[in-house]
Amino acid sequence: MQTKISGTGLTKITDHWSKSIVDLAIDSARQAISESNTSPDMIIFANTLSSYSSSQENLSTIISEELGLSDITTFKLESSSCSGAMAVNIGHKLLNSDNLESVLIIGAEKMTDLSPAETIKATALGESYEYTQFFGITMNSLYALFSRLYMEKYNVTSEELSQFSVLSHKHSVTCKHAQFNREFSLDSINKSATISSPLRMLNCSPIGDGSASLVLSKTNNSNFDDVNILSSTSSNSSTSFFSREDLLKFYSTTRCLNKSLAESKIKLEDIDLLEIHDVVPAITANILETMGFSKPGNASSDVLSGSYDLNSKVTLSSSGGLKARGNPLSATGIYQIIEVTRQLQNRSHTDLENKNIGLCHNMSGIDSNTVVHILGVAN
Repeated sequence: MQTKISGTGLTKITDHWSKSIVDLAIDSARQAISESNTSPDMIIFANTLSSYSSSQENLSTIISEELGLSDITTFKLESSSCSGAMAVNIGHKLLNSDNLESVLIIGAEKMTDLSPAETIKATALGESYEYTQFFGITMNSLYALFSRLYMEKYNVTSEELSQFSVLSHKHSVTCKHAQFNREFSLDSINKSATISSPLRMLNCSPIGDGSASLVLSKTNNSNFDDVNILSSTSSNSSTSFFSREDLLKFYSTTRCLNKSLAESKIKLEDIDLLEIHDVVPAITANILETMGFSKPGNASSDVLSGSYDLNSKVTLSSSGGLKARGNPLSATGIYQIIEVTRQLQNRSHTDLENKNIGLCHNMSGIDSNTVVHILGVAN
């Protein structure tokens, strides 16, 4: 049996000063429940920072109470920045193995209430405290180290890699829920402030508040076309990328992709919608090359040639990805799945033709824990 996505809901990613994390979660959850025309048997709440940024736990129960849902199973799931996709993975497995008819998946994150110093610390919580956080290493410094290794191996410049940032912002212009609805020139990106060399401010995904929700079910009672989860796989590797045998190899992504293609019986060349964990350009390039959409070292030149534009064979991050749509950690993987779902149902902010299969890739850290979903329209 294939799991159906019968309801979707999301908030705009921005600075939600007047809303709590519960407010955000309720907003997207009500949209998804209303769209699905069903009452969920279970709630899985994906979140990473609530105890740190909102001084609140037991959120799945609080949210179920606000939704008027009682006598159901509710729990919170945490897996750093891939919490949302992992919650969908678990919900999919439970739906196919348990006496359930529908599961509500909610991902929410409240990040802008933190000070800059607190935010830097919060985003590094997914790394080992003993080996990384203790020494003051931040996520952006790790991304910068990875970027330097990638650039040195493939003789690619940071200016060339910035083409990914240009693409993300070009795709987000018409996306109403994106954090940034504007384009940036390559020159402005390459002249923006240095965050951690070679990364500049406009290379990095922003900090924002947001929530996204899905209703997974055995039957689709919504008014929209069936979209099925054809495969849902996860894999983990060492937490810190610098402890791996090959520092540039994404072991978890490779295993997830292979398992997902086998489970779905889909070929790589059949995929025409792509949402990946494009947190900074070098990570984006390495994911595309690891998966086989670009040859090693060629991803940035493929972007420049138009290989990942909206109307290309493979559309990358049609709503702007982590860079322009935004990256509210535990909600990010769910935003990805909603964007592919709505594209396949022909009700997205862009009118893309002949798109039938989408792949969503969400990870924590630098490929320490990875989840891949393949979605398709029902035959």
